[in-house]
Amino acid sequence: MIEKLQHKYALSRQGAMDMVKACFLVALSNIILMMPAGLLYQLIGDLMSRQLDSGKILFYVAGTAIVLALIAVTQRLQYNATFLTTYKESGIRRTTIAETLRKLPLSYFGKRDLSDLTTNIMADCAQIETASSHWIPELIGALISTAIVGISLFAMFDWRLALASFWVIPVAFTVVALSSTVQKNAVRKNTAVKLELADGIQECLESARDLRANNVQADYMEGLKVKIKNVEHQALATEIRMAVFVSSAQMILKLGIATTSLVGGALFASGEITVLTFFLFLMIVSRLYDPMQIALQNFAAIIATGVQCERLDEVLSHPIQEGSETLTNQGYDIVFDHVKFSYNDGTTVLSDVSFTAKQGQVTALIGPSGGGKTTVSRLAARFWDVESGRITVGGMDVSKADPENLLGMYSIVFQDVTLFNNTVMENIRIGRKDA
Repeated sequence: MIEKLQHKYALSRQGAMDMVKACFLVALSNIILMMPAGLLYQLIGDLMSRQLDSGKILFYVAGTAIVLALIAVTQRLQYNATFLTTYKESGIRRTTIAETLRKLPLSYFGKRDLSDLTTNIMADCAQIETASSHWIPELIGALISTAIVGISLFAMFDWRLALASFWVIPVAFTVVALSSTVQKNAVRKNTAVKLELADGIQECLESARDLRANNVQADYMEGLKVKIKNVEHQALATEIRMAVFVSSAQMILKLGIATTSLVGGALFASGEITVLTFFLFLMIVSRLYDPMQIALQNFAAIIATGVQCERLDEVLSHPIQEGSETLTNQGYDIVFDHVKFSYNDGTTVLSDVSFTAKQGQVTALIGPSGGGKTTVSRLAARFWDVESGRITVGGMDVSKADPENLLGMYSIVFQDVTLFNNTVMENIRIGRKDA
């Protein structure tokens, strides 16, 4: 179960264990919150039978004090388990994603743009953080506590009245569960238009100077307004789809009050239950259904969050570039041996390429734009892995070496120059601080 939670919600092992703990603490807190109803039931029974003496008054006073203390303790434990641990886990999740991205091959970044990856680290993580701190523990805790209360009522009181009170709960949750496919499709569309808008905003900020220089700001903003409208339209559509199922389920839940009243009234009229039992069930359903309405909303929100979980899992589950940290090269001759390589679109860039760039000599690759010259240098540094063939440095297969250690052997001057916001000296020695 722990491994499934890790995979499902992008959790560390400790985070998955903390989530299980939080669910049980919420269930315990919910059960303790039902204890005042039990005390009230006993008190009314003693009042009706005129058995309330000084000893029982002391019992109820002490019982109330104990229940209040238990509520305070469990609320504190629940808060720590559902919020504090979730925020720590959220930090671990973001760090893990960043570390994973650092180790992924550059071919992966050809499939995902910057705004998409930024959404992964920020928005998707924030959504799962909310799910872990609010929705999941509250939902699971409510289901566990409701099941315990329901079994107790079936066993200790009239099963017909218990059935009349609880039949609506599984039906209501089934209605929300049936919305899973509809909700996920809506959230995927919502995410797509948000990413399109984020791309547009980022492009606008990056090219603001060029837009102004060419006097096309107004035309560009018109296109951006269309993207904003698309986000608004899709967000409303997503909310409406979710509301249809959740509102329907909540209406079904309200039927439980009617069936409890009708069945309880009939059983009381026929003398099969006491007025006190009838009162207890009415009190319980009035206490139970409000949290269940919130639980239905949480259930729908968790279903929708599945899309963000899938997006994060796609990053975390992607194979990373690994290799030996011990470099075994003898010298620095770079050898391409029948190398083939294609980019993501399937276009072959290099086919059966073989050559040797000897240490201490200048090797120049000359050819037209798009001929694969830059690709050769990046394959040598293992920015990508080849499809077939072999690349070696000093006889060492680069695909078997740790990428970071391998890059320590190279000095690369890129075509696209990036200057960091620092001094000229720090820009020069960015790759070796003691230079």
